[in-house]
Amino acid sequence: MSRKRQAPSAQPAVIDACCLIDLLASGQAEAILQATGHAWHLPTSVQDEVQYVRQHDPDNPGGYKNVPTDLTPLVKSGLLTTCQPDDPQEQARYVHYATVFRSDGEAMCLALGECRGWVVATDDRKAIRVARKVGLTVISCPELIRTWADATQPGPAILSQVLREVQTLAQFRPNEAMPEFDWWLKVVGST
Repeated sequence: MSRKRQAPSAQPAVIDACCLIDLLASGQAEAILQATGHAWHLPTSVQDEVQYVRQHDPDNPGGYKNVPTDLTPLVKSGLLTTCQPDDPQEQARYVHYATVFRSDGEAMCLALGECRGWVVATDDRKAIRVARKVGLTVISCPELIRTWADATQPGPAILSQVLREVQTLAQFRPNEAMPEFDWWLKVVGST
């Protein structure tokens, strides 16, 4: 299922590698991103970082394997628009954040979010803290999945499976300080 580029009125958001990997692990990345109503931007450094995702290994029940990631369909459909720092101010902020983070993806996300006024989607604790300190709006994987669940009403078994896949394949589980922590535990524990 593909769709056209987001309407110009959609609020722009930039996604970090950790959040994108979590959504890819869910098996519902496209639907989740669509349900949020954001115009999604994919920094080139994030695209470079998201090389593999973990999947269940059908040849080894209970095992996992790393599979190369192909973001091309999400980019070609217009759901994700690639971006990078384009002017001296954005480049300067990128260099600044590169001294703060080990990841170029987080650095580029925060630089673009700050300079362009975009929402930042990340699950990284330090990135969340730094982004909020400079006044950026931050959303996390649990918030994105909750938005999708509220919009599409996938049913308890499917929703629980999506969250379990994120926990198992992306090895992400929200910490208690994150929005939707209680909701996540309730959904995962209810099946």
